[in-house]
Amino acid sequence: MASIDMYEVFEVGSGKSDLINDILSDDLISRQNTNVRDGASLGFKEDVTYVMVEGKEEAVEKARDLFKEEEVQVAENREEIKEKFKEEGEAAAEGIGTVFG
Repeated sequence: MASIDMYEVFEVGSGKSDLINDILSDDLISRQNTNVRDGASLGFKEDVTYVMVEGKEEAVEKARDLFKEEEVQVAENREEIKEKFKEEGEAAAEGIGTVFG
């Protein structure tokens, strides 16, 4: 299995949420690990959606370019947000384990 090379977290304002699916449906980006969460559900800003793209450098760079074209910024607290995504994933995996374990 290939290792994950890099990641980026984007902070998409509520007025631009429609572009998330457009960018994530890009052929290269769609083959990466992507996570989308409402800021409030992660305990951060309420009026934004956080999008994390994790995978090959080429795909993450393309995501950066596409989001930048739409004037979407990289999240300032990207490490904290990545950790929240990871915690949610682990909690979900544990929950499934108790159901099927």
